[in-house]
Amino acid sequence: MKNSLLVFAALLLVMACTPSVPSEFIQPGEMEDILYDYHISQAMVKAEHPGEQSDMERTKNFMAVLKKYGVTEADFDSSMVYYYSHLPRLKDIYLEVNERLADEAKELGASVGEIGRYSQYSSTGDTANIWSGAADVLLIPKPTMNRFDFTVKVDTSFYKGDSFMFQFMSEYIWQSGTKDALVCVLTKYEGDSIIQTVNHVSVSGLSQVRIPANKENKLKEMRGYIYLGKGGDNDENTRKMMFISQIQMIRFHNKEAKNETKNDSIKKDSLQRGDNARRKESDTVRVGDIRRNGGQALSIDTRDAVH
Repeated sequence: MKNSLLVFAALLLVMACTPSVPSEFIQPGEMEDILYDYHISQAMVKAEHPGEQSDMERTKNFMAVLKKYGVTEADFDSSMVYYYSHLPRLKDIYLEVNERLADEAKELGASVGEIGRYSQYSSTGDTANIWSGAADVLLIPKPTMNRFDFTVKVDTSFYKGDSFMFQFMSEYIWQSGTKDALVCVLTKYEGDSIIQTVNHVSVSGLSQVRIPANKENKLKEMRGYIYLGKGGDNDENTRKMMFISQIQMIRFHNKEAKNETKNDSIKKDSLQRGDNARRKESDTVRVGDIRRNGGQALSIDTRDAVH
């Protein structure tokens, strides 16, 4: 009972120390509903008019969502400025939005897709999700908040001939300008050869970067980044945001290259064992010779030595 009271008191203290969102801004629950409806409306228009959605149409749909909640564009913009300066709160909101969108897709009978296809894989096996970093990232085109850097740990489970695929889901809120996020993955191999794989992300949805196999050299290091540019619009008050979720790095073993690596390891181990056996046999013979000579070592005539 005493412990329960202590836990309850601690929770109250944490809640008291966490400042609430000022009343003049859109509260987290309502902001979540607005962003959820916005992405639903964008998906519907995209499905009805694939490849034909203009900035004007996106703005029209966005204004319709704001009208539904009785929120003006100025209210939304000022609230987003607040959340931009409190990114952990905005990220928490987007995590909820993303989960609701995923549940909605399942209810509508959406297929698992590429992201879900690899979610079942652990960090081991011929096909494995080796990502151990943050699963969700929020980027806005402002210094220190416009770039996400990452490093993938390379260990003995990697083989020559491995290929990789870096993938994630993204959602844009973009008022004007060009949407353009740069994804770069750098792979460094034995011999210090470096391969740079680059991709541009300009639409919401699934993005994939494929890193080809190197059958000659083993991977030593993997790192990369996602960079969100301003898109040619330098207005600091323009709504621009990219939410990245379900980040994965999938490793594919090349079975032939993997078997070759294992065979090379077995050969080296066999050679080492054979060498050790020969050394042991030589030692045994020498000890036997010593015993046959009354415990005295055999004399060696240095004149027979090769110089």
